[in-house]
Amino acid sequence: MIQRFKDDFVSREHRFSLGTDQGTGGTYLSTPVSGFTAAAEWEAYFTITADQFARFRADPSTADDFTEDCRMGRNREFLIYPR
Repeated sequence: MIQRFKDDFVSREHRFSLGTDQGTGGTYLSTPVSGFTAAAEWEAYFTITADQFARFRADPSTADDFTEDCRMGRNREFLIYPR
């Protein structure tokens, strides 16, 4: 079985990773998210553009706002659902 998400870059400091979606060929940012109670945390994947990928990789701090919006549920339109 082929792993769908392949990380190419990890920022432990900023708590996200960047990679390629092997299913679509697109790029993604993944970050830990939690539910309403914050009792459980899981990794969620969000589609990003090639320009965002390059910018976030070159300077991880530029992803802070986008990543925080993902964690807070404000970027749901970019969420990649498992298929």
